[in-house]
Amino acid sequence: MSETTCHTAWLAQAYPKIVIHHHFIIEAHMHAVFYKNLIQLRHDPTKLLVIGLTIIGSAAIIALVAGTDLTARLASPLYQCAFAIIGVGLAPLIVDAFRDDAAEGVIATLRASGQATWRYPVAQLVTALLPPAVLSLLFATVPASLVPSLRPLAGGGQGVAATLTPVLIVAATYLYQLIAHGKAIFMTTDTLDHGITDGASDATTSTAPLAIRVRNLTFGYKRDRPVLERIDLDVPEGQSLGILGYNGAGKTTLFSLITGLLRPWHGSAAINADVFHSMRDVFQLTESGNLAMTMTIRENLRFRAMLYATRENPHPIDLEHLDALPMVRAFELQDQLDKKAKELSTGLRKRAGIMAGLLFDPKLILLDEPTNAVDPITRQLLIDLMRQLKADGRTILTITHDLGYCWQVADRVVVLDDRRIVRDRMVAGFADEDAFRKAATLGRERDHVDFGLRK
Repeated sequence: MSETTCHTAWLAQAYPKIVIHHHFIIEAHMHAVFYKNLIQLRHDPTKLLVIGLTIIGSAAIIALVAGTDLTARLASPLYQCAFAIIGVGLAPLIVDAFRDDAAEGVIATLRASGQATWRYPVAQLVTALLPPAVLSLLFATVPASLVPSLRPLAGGGQGVAATLTPVLIVAATYLYQLIAHGKAIFMTTDTLDHGITDGASDATTSTAPLAIRVRNLTFGYKRDRPVLERIDLDVPEGQSLGILGYNGAGKTTLFSLITGLLRPWHGSAAINADVFHSMRDVFQLTESGNLAMTMTIRENLRFRAMLYATRENPHPIDLEHLDALPMVRAFELQDQLDKKAKELSTGLRKRAGIMAGLLFDPKLILLDEPTNAVDPITRQLLIDLMRQLKADGRTILTITHDLGYCWQVADRVVVLDDRRIVRDRMVAGFADEDAFRKAATLGRERDHVDFGLRK
C-alpha cells in the first residue's frame, strides 16, 4: 500500500472519532460530508494516483526552475505552469460529485437527517478548495524559503496570481458541477407542516390523525408535460398504503414530492409535523438503497450515524457492535458489513438499504420497489418485517409491482394512471386476491399475445 493510501486510511478511521468527541466544532452535516468524501477518495486508486502524479509533476517543474539557470522569460511561465498543474490535477476530484450523490440517495439521506440542505454544497466547496489551496501555499512558500532564486517568482502580484490559479481552476469546476448537476439540491423544499387537519379520503374511515396530506398536486419534469396532475391523497397515521401503477405513472415522483426532494408546480404535499417531529422520523428507500456505492456498508452506516448524531445522542447506533444488532442479524448481513455496496448483489444491496434506514427508528417509511430483485426468503422476511412495523404503529408507503406482496402487507391501495389516482380502495374491501389483482391492473391483462414467433 502506498504512503498516500496509508495516510488516507488512517485519517478515514480517526476522523469520525475526532468529530464525535468535538462535534461542537464542526456542524454534523458538514463533517459527515467531509468523512464521506475522504472515504470515497480512499477507495478510488485512480484519483489517488492522479493526486500523486500532480504533486510529483508540480514539484519536478519547480525543481527544474530552481536547479537550472533559466532566463526570467522562461522561468516565469514554467513556474506558473507548476501551479496550473495542481488545479488541473485536482479538479477531477469533484467531477460528478453532485450527480453521484443524488443518484445514490445521499441527498435524500442528508435531508432525512434533518440538517439544513445548504450545508451540503458548502461542505463540498470546502472539500474541493482546501487541497489546492494547501498545496499552492506549500509550493509557493517552502521552495522559495529554501532556494533564493525562486523568491522573485513567488513574490509580488505574479506570485499571488500563480498561487491562486489552482484554487480558481477548481472553483470554476465546482461551479460548473453545481449548475449542471445540483438540481437535486435546489429543487428541494420543506414538506413538514403543522396544523394538518383531518379530512381523510373516502377510502378509509380511520380516526387517526393524518400523516400525509397531498392537495391538488401537479408536477412534471418538462414544461407543459405533467407527470402528475391534480393529485389529492390523505394517509392516516399507522396505515400501510400500497402505491400501484404501470411504469412511468409517476409513483417514484410522488414519493420525491412528499419528502421534498422535488418542488410541485402547483398544489402541495405535506408531512404532518405534529405526528413526525422532524425529517429524522422519515425514511425513504431509493432505488440505490441510499448507499454510496464506493463505500462499505459499515462506512455507510458510520456516515449516516454522523449525520444523525446530536449533542444529546452522539452515538445513535452502536457502531462498535454492528454485527450484533438485531436488524443486521435479521437480514443476515454480518458478513457483508465490510464489503462495498457496489460489490453486493442487487438483492443484498436492497437488504442493506432497508436495514440501514430502519436502524435509526423511523416512524414514516417510504419504500420504492422493496421486493425487486430479491430472493423468496428475503421477500418473506420483508413481509414479516412490514407486519411487525404495522403492528408497531408505523406509517408505511410502498411502491411495488409485486401484487402478491402488496396483498399481504397493505391496508389500502391507490393506483396511478394517466397522471391521476384512478383507484383508491381498502384491501379488505376486495372479495379475494383475484379481484384485487384485476383492480390493480385496471383490467388490462393481455392473453394470447402474438409475438410473431409462430410459423
